[in-house]
Amino acid sequence: MATILIKNLPDELLKELKRLKVELGCRTWAELLAKLVESRTILLNEDRLEEMRIGVRGFLELRDAVSSKWVGRPTVLEETRRSRGHGAE
Repeated sequence: MATILIKNLPDELLKELKRLKVELGCRTWAELLAKLVESRTILLNEDRLEEMRIGVRGFLELRDAVSSKWVGRPTVLEETRRSRGHGAE
């Protein structure tokens, strides 16, 4: 079996990996790695989730603000002219 060497791992990440190893009942690091790869689950903490929620809210507010300024469906030609400063109306 091959060996994997990981250098310069931040202490916070190492603590989280150790916690997961115990929580998932893995005896070896290889078992933990196998379970993480098989699960394909992204583990997020509450702070990161809240940042993502704020970002999504901001994006949706921006979408509403931009959409409210459009009178109808813009065409590619109108948007190209507008972006080049030709003032298509």
